[in-house]
Amino acid sequence: MDSPEVTFTLAYLVFAVCFVFTPTEFHSAGLTVQNLLSGWLGSEDAAFVPYHLRRTAATLLCHSLLPLGYYVGMCFAASEKQLYYPSQTPETWRAFLLLALMLPTIACTLIYYWSRDRWARHPLARTLALYALPRSGWRAVASSVNTEFRRIDKFATGVPGARVIVTDTWVMKVTTYRVHVAQQQDVHLTLMESQQHDLSPDSHLPVQLLTIRVASANPAVQAFDIRLNSTEYGELCEKLRAPIRSVANVVVHQSLGDLFLETFASLVEVNPAYSVPSSQDLEACIGCMQTRASVKLVKNCQAAAAGECQQCRCRPMWCLTCMGKWFASRQDPQRPDTWLASRVPCPTCRARFCILDVCAVR
Repeated sequence: MDSPEVTFTLAYLVFAVCFVFTPTEFHSAGLTVQNLLSGWLGSEDAAFVPYHLRRTAATLLCHSLLPLGYYVGMCFAASEKQLYYPSQTPETWRAFLLLALMLPTIACTLIYYWSRDRWARHPLARTLALYALPRSGWRAVASSVNTEFRRIDKFATGVPGARVIVTDTWVMKVTTYRVHVAQQQDVHLTLMESQQHDLSPDSHLPVQLLTIRVASANPAVQAFDIRLNSTEYGELCEKLRAPIRSVANVVVHQSLGDLFLETFASLVEVNPAYSVPSSQDLEACIGCMQTRASVKLVKNCQAAAAGECQQCRCRPMWCLTCMGKWFASRQDPQRPDTWLASRVPCPTCRARFCILDVCAVR
């Protein structure tokens, strides 16, 4: 495989992945199905359901054309292979061309089936039909969804490929190829799990992601999962009518302080431990007086006489939680991205220290 062929293959692979799983840069450049076909799709705010009926169909068709686009590009990038004459190409390329033609054919067939009876066979329309009254159809339910989506008091969060929208009546999840819908009065909400990340790629802050299972009482409605930041959990609960049940061992950190304490504890765990002399007894933490002191400040970040940090001579007097709260209280609330790298004075002797200097007592 020569250089132009390799270069085009790698470039097209990157483009295809970014076109399907659109990053922020592609959204900013307008390289999305929604932006390229905005004239045909219409406005999501004006007509939520019709917009997503067309969007899911257009997205499926555009993504199915990607293999065919690669083949056409290779006709120019590797012109010596004569790929524009299928009868003269190797069997591997003929099989790839057949696959590249089959995918948009299947997609067009499926889209045609969906669009019959004015999109009544689309999965979104079928789901809405389950909530229609006996003498009305799915379009009446769609009109209700459209009206509620236009209201400014709806809850909306998430990336474009997995948006979560909660209105007064509906819980919805918008994905690349589908829109999940459930009626609030019929759903059972369960907090399934939480994932703790020390740093978010977007904000460089600790983040906790929650996974909530939305299951309808109607067995014909498919259950789905929604994911959101723990800091948005309280706002979500205010919009929901049904309570959210939690499985065992799932703790929600709804504030930045809670997230920082979790990250603070995880970082202290990897620091060198401090061994207490046998002649010294650990007393109760002077911050909370509830647990025994469990941390000692020992300069580990740099040499003894180097840097801004100083050697603390205090005996273990604080528990890990209280030391974390003290550390957070000395930070600028407007600059949380600087918290982990900052230095604060010891609460007792005022010697400056950083997180690397906090050692668990063993």
